Amino acid sequence: MYRRMLAAITIVAAIPLLLTGALWAGQERLIFLPDPRPLIAPEGWRREVLRTDDGLDLAFLIAPGRPGMPVVLHFHGNGGNAGDRSGLGTVLNSAGHGVVLAEYRGYGGNPGRPGEEAFARDAAAMLAWTRQRFPGAPIVLWGESLGTGVATRLAEGRADIAAVLLESPFTSVADMARETYPFLPTGLLLRHPFESLSRLPRIAAPVLVVASETDPITPAAHARRMAEGARDGRLVMLPGPAHPAILNGGTGEGLRAALDFLARAAPR
Repeated sequence: MYRRMLAAITIVAAIPLLLTGALWAGQERLIFLPDPRPLIAPEGWRREVLRTDDGLDLAFLIAPGRPGMPVVLHFHGNGGNAGDRSGLGTVLNSAGHGVVLAEYRGYGGNPGRPGEEAFARDAAAMLAWTRQRFPGAPIVLWGESLGTGVATRLAEGRADIAAVLLESPFTSVADMARETYPFLPTGLLLRHPFESLSRLPRIAAPVLVVASETDPITPAAHARRMAEGARDGRLVMLPGPAHPAILNGGTGEGLRAALDFLARAAPR
């Protein structure tokens, strides 16, 4: 009886250690879900390739818009690839906006391994390319889910970003992990914290947050905190569980709010 009790106590005590080890070793598989399908340009789109500062050639998609209109630089979430967002991009392009559907390393047939620091390199290269391709055009950063962490980091401290749209955002991956595993030292374990909330005070551009009230992946409370934390923030909360809220929303309300927001980014 004593030995069985001791064995049970040992097993229970080992569970946090096992979970800690699994989180440390496997966090990339939890955070990043890369789709390796090579990008194919749908009708009306072009496949372009740029080189990052560490020598990777990344393919992505572009649809030019009308001269003088804001250009949307879109960073998708942790699943699928940029081609999956071409439907949304086509709607934006039909409204006159140039659209660049950014792609990350490890996604869309691109070389390299995903990671927060790696994505920051990719995003900086995408922004530089967009500025060169659309000189003088207002640039709007659009982040979706995990891409909101990419967009807020890219926008931080930059005076030349016209606006930032955050679709189904989280305050940070660290906060998400802490809420999911409150008994683990997730802050010490995470290699990819994707801090967003703390970056908002250094974003000068207006910020629109669009989220779903019952989103099962990124809680609505995170979206509210993001809108409140922005220097010039606005929140559109949609009913239902759609994630991402605009891409998968059925009412069209989120898309209408996004188009209105983009229109305001145009110079008067």
